Amino acid sequence: MLADMDLHLYPTPRSVQTVAGTAAVPAQLTVSGAPTGMLATISGLSAREDAAGWIRLALGEPREAGPEAYRLTVAADGVRILARTATGLRWGLATLVQLLRASPGSLPCLVIEDAPAFTERGFMLDIARDRVPTMATLFDLVDRMSSLKQNHLQLYNEHAFAYVGHEVVWRAADPVTPAEMKQLDAYAAARGVVLTANQNSFGHFERWLRHPTYAPLGEIAGPWLFPAWGHVWMEPNTLCPLDPGSIALVEDLFHQLFPCCSGAYANIGGDEPLDLGAGRSSAACEAKGRGRVFSEYLGQVLRAAQRAGKRPQFWCDPHPNEDGSLPKDLTVLVWGYDQDQDFANRLQAHGAVGRELWVAPGTNNWGSYTSRTAARRGNLARAATQGAAAHAVGYLNTEWGDNGHRQQWPLALFGMADGAQAAWSGSGVFDDAAAGLHVFGSAELGRWLAALGRGDDPIPNRGSPSFFDGNLAWGNDADPAQMPAWRQIAATFAALEASLPAVGGLIEEECRLAVATARYVADRAVARREGADITVRRAFQQRLTPLCATYRRLWLARSRYGGLEDSYVKLKALAG
Repeated sequence: MLADMDLHLYPTPRSVQTVAGTAAVPAQLTVSGAPTGMLATISGLSAREDAAGWIRLALGEPREAGPEAYRLTVAADGVRILARTATGLRWGLATLVQLLRASPGSLPCLVIEDAPAFTERGFMLDIARDRVPTMATLFDLVDRMSSLKQNHLQLYNEHAFAYVGHEVVWRAADPVTPAEMKQLDAYAAARGVVLTANQNSFGHFERWLRHPTYAPLGEIAGPWLFPAWGHVWMEPNTLCPLDPGSIALVEDLFHQLFPCCSGAYANIGGDEPLDLGAGRSSAACEAKGRGRVFSEYLGQVLRAAQRAGKRPQFWCDPHPNEDGSLPKDLTVLVWGYDQDQDFANRLQAHGAVGRELWVAPGTNNWGSYTSRTAARRGNLARAATQGAAAHAVGYLNTEWGDNGHRQQWPLALFGMADGAQAAWSGSGVFDDAAAGLHVFGSAELGRWLAALGRGDDPIPNRGSPSFFDGNLAWGNDADPAQMPAWRQIAATFAALEASLPAVGGLIEEECRLAVATARYVADRAVARREGADITVRRAFQQRLTPLCATYRRLWLARSRYGGLEDSYVKLKALAG
């Protein structure tokens, strides 16, 4: 039986009151009062309907406010779940599944009163940066989201949807087809998760503008040096806001994608139009201001989304692009991923003019082999507290795929679980064991993953030191003063590799690859600072070979082939 302090529910309920006694769990669970079809969609619950079930569901008035609130009572004679809506009953059953997982034979008698801090609790998965998941992976994600009481899913898209008439852009990407998107939409809806359309519509158009058919729509005609990022060599990124063809293209994409997703919202992007004003719109930006040009174009995009039947959302950059002419009937996704990220200023500015507000923090998995535990949890907590203070409607936790989407799937799931906790509870209280138990069936793996994400901590960095040092060439640019820290990091990863919990299956293999890759790059960082000769360098090349082979095999176990070669090139570069 569970002691009160060992409940480890995730997300944490608002109120848990234990009372004397226990309830013996019967060998065959029976349920009465369940809405038609719901039991078949509760992951982890094996139960049959019965007029006098051990688990009794009913509509009524729990203590907490809101349509998703529920009361769960465990007594000696069984379990009762009371909620205002079928959705509340679903979340009550999800909590019961967690109790049964932790203590399958006997439950403590208790009363849980619960309701979410945010109405919309979402997870966004990037499918535009090389990795497009298989349908089995997406279905599994939906099951895990529903088990953690999340109700909103987005697949971030630039080019990975099979748009008719635009085959040249997505042909090699193994995109999600319209039929697959509709199938995912139905699967998610049956589990209390709404699929929301997502298609960027301004910046991040590199994969379109590299083709001759679409290049004339770009703000600039060819590669350029982007001064704000230290004169980084950039491909054309942004649609020209003055070209009618830009809106015509975007509207075509909307009319093909949006009907496949039943969610009321649609994410139209709008973030990071890096080359705006650097080419064809330079005179307009000079005359009217870059913010006015941005706002006028985004206004056209949002009207196109509305004509397609959706409520548009856009990414509000930390250094906003828009000016006061931006239309008000637009949902603002206030994004940012640093541990000390300020959401409050943008929330206040957009809230003051009446726009609907969401916060959009991130898992901090991208650009890392290990995740960044402290950065993720600090970022998620700050979004929750500042979003709640601003009365934000939604909380969208993001999993990006920058730099080849090389992070392994368990990191995404662990970050998703932490986001579910922050979005439901509205706090920054996280539980390694609870996340591990209810996502992977192993509290120990939760503790291990949290420790893996702290492995880089001896070197302060806004990114992942092991990820970025591994991408540097052998040479004399390594800072020898960092040697003690790198030795500590390498020792930490070696210990974690030896202590990986035996959970079996793909999850264990993916975790083992993550820590083995992290250990490789940490050992290489030490060798770089020791002035490694050619023999040592060749040994590292040989050591990378089996890691690359495993990377390819595990990629194809979760994701489609399209994009693998682009990602694999980046991984092979670790050989130097």
